[in-house]
Amino acid sequence: MDATIEEFGKLYPAYATLYFKDECEIVETAPKSDLDFRRLVVSGGEGYAFPRELAGDSVSFYSKAGCQEPMLLNSDGIFFAEVDGRKCLFVCELKSSFGVAQISHAKEQIVGTLLRLQAQLSILQSLPEWEYHGVIVSYEPTGSQLVVASKLTSRDASFSRYLCAKKHKLISSSIANKYYAPLALPDVNIHYVAVPDRQNEYLHRKPLYLH
Repeated sequence: MDATIEEFGKLYPAYATLYFKDECEIVETAPKSDLDFRRLVVSGGEGYAFPRELAGDSVSFYSKAGCQEPMLLNSDGIFFAEVDGRKCLFVCELKSSFGVAQISHAKEQIVGTLLRLQAQLSILQSLPEWEYHGVIVSYEPTGSQLVVASKLTSRDASFSRYLCAKKHKLISSSIANKYYAPLALPDVNIHYVAVPDRQNEYLHRKPLYLH
């Protein structure tokens, strides 16, 4: 077990990680309708999943402190996996639409969740040397959504177009720290998974960490 994961369980026993092998499940616990995307299963690895409550329960402190977004935003799931010697933390957000606003908000949810988790990890003796990955999942964009995104000139639209075309985008700390100041964000590789045929459950067999 990674030393940081072990120490995390000792310090935060109520949020101890759960070991998984072969498959990790991320679930949307509050779908707005039966048509919403509900469940992502990532296969082909093993690691540790953090309880969903970990992200949500940490918001109250930052809310009382008067913090703004992204520190008040949550994601749908967090898990850790070690593959080929690479220690990777994944923060996942499930969306049912590829609208520019939804994809941008998903990115902010990932950033806020990651920053709060980093704060919780920072007091451990074995500081993690991990790669940080965000995963945004949505139904495949429709033609009209792509047309709308192509006509917009905002930073959010540019991010959405790039993510759709390349399936991943590195957010470097040097650039992010200017945008999110005074917060210190590590390098984060954001991945995009497009779910075909509007399946509300999807099994993803490709390793997310190869990009």
